[in-house]
Amino acid sequence: MTSEGFRREMPDLNSALEVFEEEQRKLAEFQRKLAETTTVVDAPKKLFTVTLDGNGELTELKFNTTGYRSMPPAELSALITETLQQARRQSLETMQELMGSPMGGTDFNDLASGQADLADVLGKVMEPSLDLVREANGDSPSKSSDRTEDDGWDRT
Repeated sequence: MTSEGFRREMPDLNSALEVFEEEQRKLAEFQRKLAETTTVVDAPKKLFTVTLDGNGELTELKFNTTGYRSMPPAELSALITETLQQARRQSLETMQELMGSPMGGTDFNDLASGQADLADVLGKVMEPSLDLVREANGDSPSKSSDRTEDDGWDRT
């Protein structure tokens, strides 16, 4: 085999690396934006305000009035829970907007709720890089719907 023939058989790892680095850059940008994001939701009648950080974690529960003092404990508890759930939904929507589609078109709400398989999502993210390597090897690029072969991810 000549060195020229060998070069033609080598995958274009530079192109694959460039695609991978672009995905890494997108993910880093998403993480930066997420760190700067907060979600603020007021309870009905502005009794209190719930603040979540970019990861959807509660950072503040601020009581704005003393109206909560006359509420039965179960009612106050339900109102806090409902308001926190609303804030988390809004936070997930914000995360999805910030993310756009670097995660292979996966809905962030599905990923966060456990409805999306993380291994499938990572496979979709890596697919463009893997396709470049396959093409360089003379193989046909995979089709995202063709997942019959073992991709190496343990799904048990």
